[in-house]
Amino acid sequence: MINPAVIKLIGDSRNIAILSHIMPDGDNIGSSLALYNALSKIGKNAVFILDDDVPEVYKFLKGSKKIEKPDNDHKFDLVIVLDCGDAGRLGRSSRYLEGTKVINIDHHLSNSNFGLYNIVDTNAAATGEIIYRLINRLEIALDKDICECIYTGIVTDTGQFQYSNTTDLTHEIAADLVRYGAEPWKLYRAIYQNNSKPKMRLIGEAINSLEFHFQSKIASMIIRKEVFQLIGAKDEDADGIINFARDINGVEVALLFKEAEDGRVKIGFRSKDFINVSEIAQEFGGGGHKRAAGATVAGAVENIKEKVIESVIKAFSVV
Repeated sequence: MINPAVIKLIGDSRNIAILSHIMPDGDNIGSSLALYNALSKIGKNAVFILDDDVPEVYKFLKGSKKIEKPDNDHKFDLVIVLDCGDAGRLGRSSRYLEGTKVINIDHHLSNSNFGLYNIVDTNAAATGEIIYRLINRLEIALDKDICECIYTGIVTDTGQFQYSNTTDLTHEIAADLVRYGAEPWKLYRAIYQNNSKPKMRLIGEAINSLEFHFQSKIASMIIRKEVFQLIGAKDEDADGIINFARDINGVEVALLFKEAEDGRVKIGFRSKDFINVSEIAQEFGGGGHKRAAGATVAGAVENIKEKVIESVIKAFSVV
């Protein structure tokens, strides 16, 4: 249920910032651009501000070339934060929260409810689902560009409709998006059949590091920081690689440890059936969903890997 006060606040606001989390993915890019395009359509001065560059794979979406970095001084009537569990994940963009009314829209269990208004629906498969409902409540007509953005958010956060967060409502929304112009075959080709050569080499490096733990119920991979430079891969090229470990027969939890240039390690968590990886990620300062989560930790990758695996094994003992 979307609070009528939210609809009024958006209607009364002229200059609106749209913010989302660092290390962007399909849902935060798709849902944010959908809202940006919808608000622009009704004459709002909307600005989508993001710390990081848009991943190459999502640059086909309308509005992706107009995204700003958090370098400019703006005065906003309203800030809308999408798909972000807490304000700390906004990076430098969090500067725009000060002294401004904030609407927080998300679907993560770990959301800290940092907004004046918090639309946090943990039953939604993606933030894109909530934005679909919001755009309809604002009585903004859906068009092809908006539908492509929302569809991208939903299809990526549901793992192409295969994750357990996919519901009958997810498919009903997807059908409506197709009805108003989204073409699934074109979107699948743009998102999933457009891999770069460096990404394919990165996949190979990750698979070569594959190890099994705890009677092969846990699979882990490591991507060293020097590998990116060696093969010319970007950070975004690691997206989806963890699924190669998760999809192995008998594996319940997959882990991907990715070294960053700043000495930290980005950890990806995936589970198949019953382990809540969001709870494990929270132990390491992260969060996410029951079946997909992440965290970033400072330290040596070998030490972090050992501690994470210990936590995962403990999770098996309580289910």
